[in-house]
Amino acid sequence: MKTKIAISEPSAVIDPLLTDLASYVAKSKRALVVTGAGISCSSGIPDFRSADGLYNLVKKRHPDTVLRGKELFDATLFRNEKQIKCFYTFMAELRSLISHANPTATHEFIQQLTNNGQLLRCYTQNIDFLEEDLDIPAIQLHGTMKEVKCTLCSSTFDFTDEYEKLFRTGEAPFCPKCIKLDEERVRLGKRKLAVGTLRPAIVLYNEVHPQGEDIGQLQVSDLRKKPDLMIVMGTSLKIPALKKFIKQAARTIHAKPGGCVVFVNRTSPTKEWEKVFDYEVLGDSDNWVAMMNDKLQDDKLM
Repeated sequence: MKTKIAISEPSAVIDPLLTDLASYVAKSKRALVVTGAGISCSSGIPDFRSADGLYNLVKKRHPDTVLRGKELFDATLFRNEKQIKCFYTFMAELRSLISHANPTATHEFIQQLTNNGQLLRCYTQNIDFLEEDLDIPAIQLHGTMKEVKCTLCSSTFDFTDEYEKLFRTGEAPFCPKCIKLDEERVRLGKRKLAVGTLRPAIVLYNEVHPQGEDIGQLQVSDLRKKPDLMIVMGTSLKIPALKKFIKQAARTIHAKPGGCVVFVNRTSPTKEWEKVFDYEVLGDSDNWVAMMNDKLQDDKLM
């Protein structure tokens, strides 16, 4: 039977429930963590559903192009020249926010699981690479804004301030590797080659993940290690491949007594998750983490 905890309720109501949940966290030896944009919001990085400030900046530069939310992360936008310019400007503004962001309390909670030897793996939908600052073993399901990649040869490069400035104008810089190969061919008297352009090394909607097969194999390997806890935080559970993995992991965890699957988010999951999660925590993940940290100070939980 699923236990629901609304962080906004009086402590007298939720305190016993939090204590029970904390005992599962304390006793876990092989935990999986799945994260979405909600865990990074307190660092100043909005999810695309609430990134109004970024959209307004983009609109000022490209007033004739209307793109919002999911549309700015959809590969089909590359069919339209105006939408491409809008995409690059948005990515420049997003990169600027990320470069000034710091890991949140939720990231630090995951780091503590890592330091305790409890974390099996963190799978993140986030592209902000904040986990790297804390040495969290994270798999980036949607790529990273730390790098740019060539649309032609797939070479990757650091996402530098220079590239950010070019992106902000709506322009896509040419790939240095493609240019070098082309110049060498011209020097040898051969015909010129096409030169690719650079874009953030993120995976868009309607786009195949270049490391998708490797990630799938890693997920299979992790499930074979029999995780005993999974915490899903800050995601609205919309991506089909991730939904499938979470359900598979939940079945594995529930196959043995004592396993626990937890969902932490500001909004409730849909009815399809009714029998997947043991605990449904409604509220900000940082607030939940603070409550867990307080409970985990009690050695009796072990």
